[in-house]
Parts: sequence; structure tokens; C-alpha cells
Amino acid sequence: MVITSALTACACGLLLTALSINVSRLRIRHRVSFGSGNHKDLEVAVRAHGNALEQVMLFLLLLLIAELCKIPHALLGSVAVVFVAARLLHAWAIFARKLPVRQVAHIGTVLCQWVLMGAMLWFLH
Repeated sequence: MVITSALTACACGLLLTALSINVSRLRIRHRVSFGSGNHKDLEVAVRAHGNALEQVMLFLLLLLIAELCKIPHALLGSVAVVFVAARLLHAWAIFARKLPVRQVAHIGTVLCQWVLMGAMLWFLH
């Protein structure tokens, strides 16, 4: 079963949907169909959504493969919780303009991806 992947996909889906709705809300407010129309808040919202999408897709793919490879669920669940927390923190830090927090959240994101890749290599040997 792929319970960890499914639950993580739901959590990430909620985050991505919220970020997407925020972009749409700002596009309507500023009457901008493409790009940012030189509106800093829209530019930030677009990047927040794009960055989350880039990182979430890779992580979910790695998580699903790791789960199919029978990596222990305790490890997968722990990494998934840290990843979702890091992505929530990253999104908040972008809007709050807190670069150091954003950097820490990005490091957390990448470490979670590396842990999954390392676990797959370790358990598949």
C-alpha cells in the first residue's frame, strides 16, 4: 500500500491549491492575465506557487518509489512530515520576506529529498 505517499500528496495538494488560488486572486485584483504586470505581490505569489510545485513533484515521485521499494514506513512518514513542514515554512517565508527562514526551509526540503534517495540506494543494495 502507498498510504504515506497518498497522505503526503493530499497535504501537498492542499498547499499547492492554496498557493494557486492566491495567484488567481491577485491576477483578478490587478487584472493581469500573464506575467506579473509589475505587481510585486503577484510576482512573489507566482514564484511561491512555482517553487512549491517544482519541489513537491520531485518529492512525491521519490516518496512513491521509496514506498514501493518497501522502505520502512517510520522513515518515510518522518521524512514526509518534515518535508510538508519545510514547504509550509518556505511558503510563509516567501510572503513574509524572511530570506534566512526561506533558506532554512529550502535546506530542509533538499535534505528530505536526499534522505529518500539515500534510503532507496541503501535498501536496494
